[in-house]
Amino acid sequence: MKTDNSQYYGSVTRLLHWLMAACFFFMFATAIAWNLNGELKFLIGPHKAVGFALMALAVLRFIWMLRQKERPANAWIAKAGHLALYALMLIVPALAIARQIGRGQQNQTLIDLGNNWHGELGWVFLVLIIGHIGMAVIHRLKGDNLLPRIWGKHE
Repeated sequence: MKTDNSQYYGSVTRLLHWLMAACFFFMFATAIAWNLNGELKFLIGPHKAVGFALMALAVLRFIWMLRQKERPANAWIAKAGHLALYALMLIVPALAIARQIGRGQQNQTLIDLGNNWHGELGWVFLVLIIGHIGMAVIHRLKGDNLLPRIWGKHE
């Protein structure tokens, strides 16, 4: 179990990053699909299950991040972006869980909280993810060569 160091992210960080990236792709693909075609509402069940798993992975990833003694250096703007990503990784599914609890307890306040904010913040999260990917591409084009840190490929 390789930990992070000042040059590269360790194997656990990389595994969590790419596993969560694949899950987030699924989450947004299902949300877009049923928003475009109401007949695809059967995707809501898998969306909920993967979303719950993602929240658990986000908590594990956050704990893992805090336990790392050394991590690759990032500019303050990158740190702010990552903080926003982590916050939404936890807030968006928490809102969905609040809505589900509200439905079970017939608590309209929790239902409204989830209905009003889960989807909206989910799309904000998608914009941040696109920005995250865009910045990785920009750094690659500038020759900064940051991607091997998360790919695990040491050049």
